Amino acid sequence: MKQLHFSAALLLILIFSAATFPQDEEFVQFPIQIDAIEVHGNKRTKKEVLLREIPFDLPAKMELKDIHYIQERLSNLFLFKRVELFIEENNGKNILMIDVAETWYIYPVPVFFLNDQEWDQASYGFQVSHLNFRGMNEQLSIGGWAGFNPAFFIRYNNPWVGKHSRLILGINLRARRVRNKFYDINANRVFLDSTAAAVSEGENIEERHLGGSISLGKRLDLHNSVTATFGMRRIRFDEGLESLSISGDGSDITTRLSLQWRSDYRNLFEYPTKGVFLRYTISKNGFTDQQPDFWRFEFDNRGYLPITSRISIGARNLLRLNRGDLPVYDRVFIGFGDRIRGHFNRRLTAQNLMLQSYELRVNLLPVRFLSWGDAPEATSGVFKDLKYGVSVGAFMDSGVVWDRKEELSIGNHNTGYGLGLHLHLPYIYLLRIEHAWNDDGNREWLILGGVSF
Repeated sequence: MKQLHFSAALLLILIFSAATFPQDEEFVQFPIQIDAIEVHGNKRTKKEVLLREIPFDLPAKMELKDIHYIQERLSNLFLFKRVELFIEENNGKNILMIDVAETWYIYPVPVFFLNDQEWDQASYGFQVSHLNFRGMNEQLSIGGWAGFNPAFFIRYNNPWVGKHSRLILGINLRARRVRNKFYDINANRVFLDSTAAAVSEGENIEERHLGGSISLGKRLDLHNSVTATFGMRRIRFDEGLESLSISGDGSDITTRLSLQWRSDYRNLFEYPTKGVFLRYTISKNGFTDQQPDFWRFEFDNRGYLPITSRISIGARNLLRLNRGDLPVYDRVFIGFGDRIRGHFNRRLTAQNLMLQSYELRVNLLPVRFLSWGDAPEATSGVFKDLKYGVSVGAFMDSGVVWDRKEELSIGNHNTGYGLGLHLHLPYIYLLRIEHAWNDDGNREWLILGGVSF
């Protein structure tokens, strides 16, 4: 109880400190008519990529909020380390000057990451990624890794095909060995005679995946889009585990056709504090008797409400529903990609899943930029416009998996809560150091990359 009182007192102090910071003053009289736009600093990025994110026909009267909106949209491209806007007068006309500092786009770098955020499930390899192919914000990656769940992949994504048609195109090819999560978390239980020995001895059951997908979508406007995706995989099991496959011969060919609607009104993707994000997906899996046959419905709802210029509240609800029999390689889980802070290492699986998160975010040190003026010329771009900032957060996560509606009772929900320090850093965007408690009274420290939602 003393720890809880201390945490609450600390949070109140941080909120009060953030709320009493002085606000920046504005010297331009708004609204103001903008007659033209000039872009500087885009050495590789085509000017068109920036201009198509600006929903104004010039000349146009703009408020201060419109200038902030443009800056946020350009930052959300993740092509620039820094985006600055200011207004200049030239021959009686007001020019909106956009000054950007481009980030590195081509990354021939080693690969190292943790699968499902577990240190004992590390993967390592090499990839070459171009995050701004042809200067048009196209993404092209090829690479692979060994270690946990070894894989090889080729990915291409173009978020804006055609100046006026505004189509979306994505291609993904992958070969991968995957340790089955269902038997991984049930290693001491026996489900099928053919897998009894492996499961009871705690051995890993692996699958070999080979397949790909193609996506074609349409941007309805700057915030809404629809995308259809068709994917196909071949999944093979080792000898003696044939009964795990739907076909019964140890090899399944699975197909999936999905339709997704996405609506994104967040201010900053890397650390949203205002707006709404909605993503609804319906998928049909399997079209023959030899394939897994089920429907999947996913609803991802997020909202962010600013309280002051430094304080905001965010909420998320994720609902994943399935209709039909799920194969062991397509079940839903809590405790792998989707986690509950406070129950971070708890693993649950069932037919359906629901997760809820709430987070209070307080910005203590607004994002600023630092440059090393004496850096060697060959690497000077790496050490310019390095951002830094500090925020704190208080959060609560809760989740449940279920097969029958009776299992949706409050007593079956797993809940955690805690406090976190959020460090805004160059290149990785955000590093979170969090301390979480759960409803059983246990606690844990977490070090995670990226915003929670």
